[in-house]
Amino acid sequence: MPLKLYLDDPYRRMFDAEVVGSAGGRCALSRTAFYPGGGGQPADRGQLFAGAEALPVDEVSEDDAGEVWHRVGRDLEPGTVLRGEIDWSWRYGLMRAHALMHVVNTIARDRFGGIITGVQLGPERSRIDFRLGRFAREQIPELEERVNEVLSRALPITSITIPEQEFALRPGLIRTLDVKPPVIEGRVRVVEIAGFDAQACGGTHVHATSEIGPARIVKFDNKGKDNKRFYWELAAPGEA
Repeated sequence: MPLKLYLDDPYRRMFDAEVVGSAGGRCALSRTAFYPGGGGQPADRGQLFAGAEALPVDEVSEDDAGEVWHRVGRDLEPGTVLRGEIDWSWRYGLMRAHALMHVVNTIARDRFGGIITGVQLGPERSRIDFRLGRFAREQIPELEERVNEVLSRALPITSITIPEQEFALRPGLIRTLDVKPPVIEGRVRVVEIAGFDAQACGGTHVHATSEIGPARIVKFDNKGKDNKRFYWELAAPGEA
């Protein structure tokens, strides 16, 4: 598998790598900062540079073997040295949104008894679905207030990996009904919000809750008896 730079340093915007495989207009690299998507988070986009030639990366995916493929529109010779640059505005927005999802998920579970059932993250607006039968529209202000209180506390967000056997003994690390976290070389990645939450996750996140907010619910739908759909929006970075 390639060295997946986004797991240890989600703030890394540029990197150098060699082509290790190419087919169908896609290339696999010796190392990459491009996140291939997962858990409701879209894949990164950006460019690969072969010398002075810029190759737009408009799709990134991971195969069952863990190889990350970057669609550039043509095949490249193995051994070609490339420089990669991710679309930072897109990535950073999704890092904020993914961290927000962790906060919302935890409060919905602990305060309202909710279980997350679906997510579609975006850099500005995200959809988060819950099985949340007892939640009423009148409780939206309370949910918003509780979420923003956590966002204002500047809690550190870090990640560790634990053995798969330990993960199996900690069912509280799983927060979704149908999606299991990736297991890489017998280990599971856990994202921790200091003093607040820990859950298994393979995505990218900001380093502190203060980078996320403020956040607000802009739309709420009942999707059946027990299913609730929330649309969250984030202020632009630096806005109050």
